[in-house]
Amino acid sequence: MKTILKRPGIRQTAALACALWLTAGCAATGAGTQENAFAPLVRGLADRLTTADQVALSKWDTGQSVYDPEREAKVIANVSGQAPAYGLTAEEVSSVFADQMEANKTVQYALLNGWRRDGAAPSAPRQSLRDVIRPRLDTLQASILAGLRGTASLRRAPDCQAQAAIAAGQVARERSLDALHRVALDRATARLCVKR
Repeated sequence: MKTILKRPGIRQTAALACALWLTAGCAATGAGTQENAFAPLVRGLADRLTTADQVALSKWDTGQSVYDPEREAKVIANVSGQAPAYGLTAEEVSSVFADQMEANKTVQYALLNGWRRDGAAPSAPRQSLRDVIRPRLDTLQASILAGLRGTASLRRAPDCQAQAAIAAGQVARERSLDALHRVALDRATARLCVKR
């Protein structure tokens, strides 16, 4: 008995290609939406970073400098002192928070210079730096420390940098961060990984 195989026609080939493309798209979508283990920590870093807009508005109104070495030293000393309670070293905590502050300042400088070029800051509602923003930063500080504790083993893994970058991208998409805040979030996550 002779079996004759027919070559598929253009319609069958197109239908097969379309089915494969849709299947691959669905599989990629499912994989891309899976929660990255770093995502909760990176969300905390992004939340802290989004305060930069209000800090910049406050500094625009008051004329305060973005660079505040006394405040930065106080934050680093505070988190370094809390590190042992979270099972972390002062060195790893201080590097993450220093990166976070550098990222925050990057956003502030960019916004302030944009407003200078425009001749005015936006007429957005202002929040008090002392009464609203800094207490929020203190709350986020505890959340970030807990996130660092929760990712301690991941931050020592060989693929740490890749996973942290994926989480930053995931969070940036979730939060619809603009280009400035995406770059700042990448800066804020620069030293999440602990060198072995």
